[in-house]
Amino acid sequence: MAAFVTGMDAATEWQLLDGFCQFLAAKSNLGPNLAWQVLVVKMAYPTEADEFWVTASHDESSEATLVLFNELQSFLTDRKIPGAN
Repeated sequence: MAAFVTGMDAATEWQLLDGFCQFLAAKSNLGPNLAWQVLVVKMAYPTEADEFWVTASHDESSEATLVLFNELQSFLTDRKIPGAN
């Protein structure tokens, strides 16, 4: 799903996710130096150790996907779009 969302961002000339990483960092109290993909997984599994990246299972990935789309919807709903009323 991360590749799909990144592709959508590319299709919008990198405007779709503009500010998404900062949005997630502020919401999660995690470092803004992390990529949005890492922030989403850390938000989905806040108690997992770092070895999670190597051992993620299919079920865990589906939960992270749910967090991704919920947070993306929240971000896009709250974001001010230039030129929109």
